[in-house]
Amino acid sequence: MDRQLIEAFVACGPRLRQAVAGLGKEEITARPGPGKWSILELVLHVTDSDCIAIDRMKRMLTEDNPPLLYADETAYVERLFSHEQSLEDALILFEVGRRQFARVLRKLPDEAFNRQGAHNRRGRVTVGEMVKGYIEHVDHHLKFLYDKRARLGKPCQPSSI
Repeated sequence: MDRQLIEAFVACGPRLRQAVAGLGKEEITARPGPGKWSILELVLHVTDSDCIAIDRMKRMLTEDNPPLLYADETAYVERLFSHEQSLEDALILFEVGRRQFARVLRKLPDEAFNRQGAHNRRGRVTVGEMVKGYIEHVDHHLKFLYDKRARLGKPCQPSSI
């Protein structure tokens, strides 16, 4: 695995924070499209997904081929009172989770990135694939976030962090 991906993984925290900078409660809970979720729901989804992904990677590093269970992202957003949660707390959790886990990733020998788990829907996945995939996951959702901001009349340039 390209070890520069570890730094890109960490840099997603400041990129996500910058993408929501300057937005108020009404703006982060509005649902202007694209997609059904508000900006707050999108950030909570990315944060929840990261917590799950980091747990999965830890298990792949410490267990042999652990089972990795599907999590229903729509149910998380619909049933866990998203608009009652804190944007700031979600950003902190996301940033700290990535910074903390990057300390592990930086110390791993190259072969550790090939350790794998068995996802019950996607099949075999490796630690290296997950690191790369969760950078792409943030990039994917940031596109939606920037489009939502533009529709709210609060455009923002994508971060170069």
